[in-house]
Amino acid sequence: MRAPRTLRTALIAAGVTTALGVSAAGAFAAHTPATANVPTMAQHAKAKRVYVKTVKLADQVSRAKVYKTGENRYEAEIWAKDAKYGTLYTQGMPTNAQHNGLHFTLRPNGQVSSWVERAEPKPEQAVERVLIGTSTLADGSTTAKIFRLTADHYEADVFADGKRLDTLVADGRAAYGENNGLHVALHPDGKLASWVDEAR
Repeated sequence: MRAPRTLRTALIAAGVTTALGVSAAGAFAAHTPATANVPTMAQHAKAKRVYVKTVKLADQVSRAKVYKTGENRYEAEIWAKDAKYGTLYTQGMPTNAQHNGLHFTLRPNGQVSSWVERAEPKPEQAVERVLIGTSTLADGSTTAKIFRLTADHYEADVFADGKRLDTLVADGRAAYGENNGLHVALHPDGKLASWVDEAR
């Protein structure tokens, strides 16, 4: 009477088929060359696993525990934070896999390499300055053009004699400026206040 397959043998069979063992912690997308010689279940069952090394992967969190199971045959268990994500198998040809942007390769000599996909930075959306008003300031000759960019982001260009002196930026907090005793305050709601120093 044939003995039933053990759970380990069943997992190894699944791993050989897909070149990846899957644990409850997660799953990998794995890729093996179509021409690779895949070991049989019997070969895996008889192979003696010998620990070789642990390799830190490119995300600086995951680790690959590498075991030799025969000539040109290796396994690499992928771990992160005490959880095993899966196992790669190779015999004679490299095996590749990726998980959440972390790519790694197990080679027939037991070497492991890895790299991380870098997210492309999103292009900053241009914010339109919308003129909401022009104000004459407390000295009677200086003016300010007030622009709205977002709900709590306003800017004020301050002009004297037709020349721009400064731009106040109130982005979530008030901005203040001063020129020859003229003080200007721009608040994040777009309100502008100004005053002059009293002559002594």
